Amino acid sequence: MDEPRFSIDQDWLVRIRRELHAHPEIGWELENTVRVVRRELDAIGIPYEVDRYGRNTIVATVNPEIPSFTLGLRADMDALPIQEKNFDKPYRSRIDGAMHACGHDAHTAMLLGACRTLYGLREKLRCRVKLLFQPCEESRPSGARTMCEHGVMDDIDAIIMCHVNCNDPAHRPSCRAGTTNASSSRFQITVRGRGVHVASPHRGIDALAIGVRIYDGIQQILAREVDPFDTCVIAVTTMNAGTTVSANADTCTMTGSIRCLKTATMDWARARLTRLTENMCRDLRGEYEIDFFGEPLPPAVNDAHMYAAFAETCRRMGGDGFLLPLEPSPGAEDFAYYEQKKPGLLFGLGMRNDEKGFNKPAHTCDWDIDEAALSTGVTLFTRFVWDHMDGVPGLPPKS
Repeated sequence: MDEPRFSIDQDWLVRIRRELHAHPEIGWELENTVRVVRRELDAIGIPYEVDRYGRNTIVATVNPEIPSFTLGLRADMDALPIQEKNFDKPYRSRIDGAMHACGHDAHTAMLLGACRTLYGLREKLRCRVKLLFQPCEESRPSGARTMCEHGVMDDIDAIIMCHVNCNDPAHRPSCRAGTTNASSSRFQITVRGRGVHVASPHRGIDALAIGVRIYDGIQQILAREVDPFDTCVIAVTTMNAGTTVSANADTCTMTGSIRCLKTATMDWARARLTRLTENMCRDLRGEYEIDFFGEPLPPAVNDAHMYAAFAETCRRMGGDGFLLPLEPSPGAEDFAYYEQKKPGLLFGLGMRNDEKGFNKPAHTCDWDIDEAALSTGVTLFTRFVWDHMDGVPGLPPKS
C-alpha cells in the first residue's frame, strides 16, 4: 500500500494544546473547551454534531456518506481539580483549582490534528471515520458510558484511543493485547456511634475507633487474602470524625477507591469490604452505611486483532522495536465502555524528556509533556486509519 501523503502543523498543535492547558475545565462543564474544538473543526471544514450523544459531546465524521467499515477515534477533554504549580510556564492554568494534569489537552489537540489529516485524505479513504470528543472521563457519570447510552457506537465497527504518559521516551508508542486498565469503584463508609465525654468512654460508642479498626482490617485483607499474582487496591483516601477535643466521635466517614484488573476480584473486594465493615460494627456496637455509588467502572481490555493491526502500523512507521510493551495499570479508564460495545484499542504515547524536565507522574501539580511528540500521536492515528481503511484482519466483516 502506498504511503499516505499528509503534513502536520506542529506549531498549530502546540498552540491548541497550550490554549486548552491554560483554560482547563472539569467534568461536563466544558463550554470553553467545546468552543475551541468547534472553532477548529469549522476551520477544517469537517462536518460534526454537538450534544447528540450527551451535553458537550462532539462527534466529527470523515466520509459520512460511506456506509462501509467505520473506525472510531476518541479523545477525552476534561481536566482535574488540581492547583497547577508550573509557575515558570506561560501556558500554565489560569483557572484556580483546575489543571490538565493527565494529558487530556494533548489528547484533544492530537485528535483535532487527526481531523485535519484525515479530512485532507478523505477522497483517498475507503472508510468512514468518526472522531469522538468526550467530556467527563475523570469523574462520574462517565462521559463514555453516556455517549454509548446515546448510541454513539451503533455504527462504529472498531475504536482506538491514545493516552499520553511521561514514563516512556517521547515519540514511543506502547500497547498490549488484553487488559490495560483496572476496574474501579468508589466507596463511602459511614460509621455511627454515640458521643460522650472523654472522661466516661464506657458510656459511649467511639465511631473513630471503629473506623480505625476497619482501616487496619483492610490492610490485613490485602496482605493475606489477595492472590499475590492478582491486582487489588483498596485505598482509604479520606477519614473524617469528631468535632471537639472533649468528646469521642459519634460519626466517622471514610471514602476511597477499589481498583482490580479482574471483574471477579472487584466483585469479591466489594463484598469483602462490606462484610469487614459489618463485622467490626457488630463487635464494637456501632452502626454503619456503605455506598459504592452504582456499578464499578469495568476494566479496559484491548482486542487481540486490534493490537496485531496496531503493532503492524507501528512496525511500518518505526521498524521492529518501535512499539514498547504496555504494562496493565491499576488506573481506571472509561474507554472500557466503548470496548464493551465493539473491538477497541488503547495505546500509550511517551512524552518523557528528562533533559527538559518532562518526567513527572500524571495527576500531579507539576505535570507537563514534551510537545514535540504531539505530531507522533497524529501520525499514529492517521497511519492506523490508512493501513486499515478496508477493515482490521480478524474482525467480523461489515454486515
